[in-house]
Amino acid sequence: MKFFALGLPLASGAAIAQSYRGQAVPVVQRADPLEFSRLRFLTFVFGHEGPMDAPLTTPPVMGREYFVEADLSGIESAASIRFELLDGAGRMLQPLTMWKGSDSSSDGEFYGFITVPNQPFRVAISGTATNGSALRSVLGVLFQPAASGPTDVQTLPPGIPANQAEQIQGMVNVYRQQMRAQAAQAAADHPGGVIAFARTEVSPISYEPLPSASGATIGMRLRYTMKFPSRQTIRVIPHVFPIYQDAAWRGLVTMKPLTGSINPAPQMVGAQTMHDVIVYEGAATFQSGVTYTFSIDMVPDYVYQGTLSGRICIHDQKFTNQPPWAALVASQTPVPYSVTISDTGTVANIPSFLPQRTFHEGFIAGGAIDCGPVPNLRF
Repeated sequence: MKFFALGLPLASGAAIAQSYRGQAVPVVQRADPLEFSRLRFLTFVFGHEGPMDAPLTTPPVMGREYFVEADLSGIESAASIRFELLDGAGRMLQPLTMWKGSDSSSDGEFYGFITVPNQPFRVAISGTATNGSALRSVLGVLFQPAASGPTDVQTLPPGIPANQAEQIQGMVNVYRQQMRAQAAQAAADHPGGVIAFARTEVSPISYEPLPSASGATIGMRLRYTMKFPSRQTIRVIPHVFPIYQDAAWRGLVTMKPLTGSINPAPQMVGAQTMHDVIVYEGAATFQSGVTYTFSIDMVPDYVYQGTLSGRICIHDQKFTNQPPWAALVASQTPVPYSVTISDTGTVANIPSFLPQRTFHEGFIAGGAIDCGPVPNLRF
């Protein structure tokens, strides 16, 4: 990013930097009890974007294997879990091998395969909570499997040539094989079906005013480190927003990443770049045991930087209700800010930081232009 020169004295910026820097105060989140909320039997189909899974529309059939999706709430309270098949009386039939849908600490979606027993059954989870106590949740549904049923093969619309139908079914079969390979990996990773949740280590998040080249404050800079217990693909950029007492001001403004660095660089997902990971908050892959250092520059979300010139425009016209916005941007009262990194379960508060007036005036003094009714970044 190019920082533009602002005609404000450096002494003023240095004084601000000294007053508004420190470490965000961690917030201990209340962990909801773990609850097994849903289990869906799925079938493999060919959709608009290729092979995918879709809900099974008929009862599962005894002895057949199905791909399933399980939804848990309150996953943050669990240190480890195991999925289990129970008979109608609640006795365990067998443990299940499942895997988590993503590396996010708050993601409660799990996938796996179930071979349907020859009797009514339930599905449960058991394990250990983060405080060391035992936990257990039994899904309230008693599944009544059918003795027989239609073959689990996609029915294609009439008129599709045989060779095309064969090609489509082949792609669906490949997708099924990929899920089977993931199940085999899950069995190796989770002996006995036990899934342990090792948490990412996130350092205290330090904050300081973000200066322009001439010393005017135009946002905040956040610094922190992360160390991962296993190879993970997650989003690591904080969500930052001011906590206003005036209800009319809430939700008007949030902060967004403008630039930053991650050292060492994580592995990109697909064709994305570091810019995508930081500015667009994309997921990246981080290696086990490596300490990653972050420096993220946050600015108000009404600020845009041109892709051609690097100049800044301010989108004041986004605020359709002008009186609250005018009052907010005129206020000189310091403001607390909330900082969250959802995929790691990190929540912290900045007790007192600069108001929007400081940032707004800093950008205007540096020559920021009006974005107009709709921001166009090609300037």
